[in-house]
Amino acid sequence: MQREQRIEISQAGLQLAIQEIKDDMFDTPACDYTVAKLLSHCGRFNEAEQLIDTMLLRWGSSPDVVALVEKGYATIDAMSVPIETAFKSTASV
Repeated sequence: MQREQRIEISQAGLQLAIQEIKDDMFDTPACDYTVAKLLSHCGRFNEAEQLIDTMLLRWGSSPDVVALVEKGYATIDAMSVPIETAFKSTASV
């Protein structure tokens, strides 16, 4: 299993990265998921969760959207585990 890592990024850098994602992916459920994943990687879990929360309202409940929402919540959950705890749990396996 690939280990997720959090990254440090400035607010300006984050906004630039989000804009690049939106420019490349346009306005789609996959774009929202990708932005939420980036926010999670930057430790901005509340913002990521808010974006995931709005996806069903914005895009409907098609199987593709539901799958992205579930994947988004799983990413947030995995990333929000403190790094020391995640390391200890993998070290004891």
